[in-house]
Amino acid sequence: MVNRFESLVCANCGRNYPTDTHSRCAKCNGILSAHYRLDGGFPTGGAQRGIWQFAEFLPPVREQNIVSLGEGWTPYVKAANYGRKIGLGNLWCKLEGCNPTGSFKDRAASLGLSLAREWRKRGVFTASSGNAAAAVSAYSARAGIRCLVLIRDDSPASKLSQITMYSPVLLRVRNLFESRSALEAAIEQTQLAVPDWLNHFIWAPFNPLLVDAFKTIAYEIALGREVPDYLFVPVAGGDLLFGLYKGFQELREMGRLDSLPKLVAVQGEGADPLVRAIEKGLDTVPDTEPPHTVAGALSVNFGAEYPIVAVRGTGGFGISVSDEEILRGQREIARHEGIFCEVSSATALAAISKAVKVGRIERDASAAAILTGSGFKDYYPIVSEASKIPLAESVSSIPRVLHAILDARADAARIN
Repeated sequence: MVNRFESLVCANCGRNYPTDTHSRCAKCNGILSAHYRLDGGFPTGGAQRGIWQFAEFLPPVREQNIVSLGEGWTPYVKAANYGRKIGLGNLWCKLEGCNPTGSFKDRAASLGLSLAREWRKRGVFTASSGNAAAAVSAYSARAGIRCLVLIRDDSPASKLSQITMYSPVLLRVRNLFESRSALEAAIEQTQLAVPDWLNHFIWAPFNPLLVDAFKTIAYEIALGREVPDYLFVPVAGGDLLFGLYKGFQELREMGRLDSLPKLVAVQGEGADPLVRAIEKGLDTVPDTEPPHTVAGALSVNFGAEYPIVAVRGTGGFGISVSDEEILRGQREIARHEGIFCEVSSATALAAISKAVKVGRIERDASAAAILTGSGFKDYYPIVSEASKIPLAESVSSIPRVLHAILDARADAARIN
């Protein structure tokens, strides 16, 4: 297969950089972006074998160096029941929790570890206490490459359980994500300590190529179903949002789309620096006060400018949602659609409901939510212990106890 990658280019000044660059533009501090030849049309045939079906639109990796666990081609399902509840007739969900380690980060991990093999790196490192750490650790194990993960000093054991199964090297770093400068310093010092390891931090200011793994979500939506009018995307750093933007842009340039979906950036109310910047019409994302949101994977107080470009370039908007709205969205999508998504994913569902209610989107429009992770990643159990569930003391008492339960549920449904 012919690869269409051309160059790594600064989005601001157009200066070219080597493919393995891990920084902003040295001339203007702009964020770098991979460019591809798009004059050959978009292929629609071939077996659906994951993100590497689209290898010609990804940074060049020889086939023998591809590291994959079958990521990609996640279900894209209609959520008619939940849509009716919130007053939207055409609602879809992209279930990224169905990826091998349970989140959309598997796409970037597959690309990054493949590049590590291609470039003969001795190891990879990243900074994360959640989905990215699990993904990079798993794909490192798959590749047979050493992995180092910098984690918060206060990382909860519940989030570390999956990560440690893959046996990466773990290092707690105090105040790791306290500010942009603290994170940048940690990445820089780690690279100095292991110069022949690949920086696999999944954020375009550090790692511009990995954004392109998320283009494949746009490709899958466009090839599988009609593209929605609005696409709601949970945002921390912004790579997923910008990757979708790049993917849809490329599809339009190749004649596969007439117009782009309006991209909506979603954050929790206590951690929404990007949404604030969009609402104020800013071109950059100023740092805010320490983050506080139930959506742990989106707990940020700084950001970068490229997601703003994606929102403005599609006529979208930003929206923040409360902890109560997020948890309600998580419960209701499970109750009405059988979808168990991560708390941070549920921000997209809460945002759609809120946007319909306040008139930000039309009730006859089509909308989709990118549900970024599995509910098993991070959730707040409704039942904390089995003793709180009704008990039938004997087999013969089942009918009586069961009828009491069903009657109570019917009464509750009538009230609601």
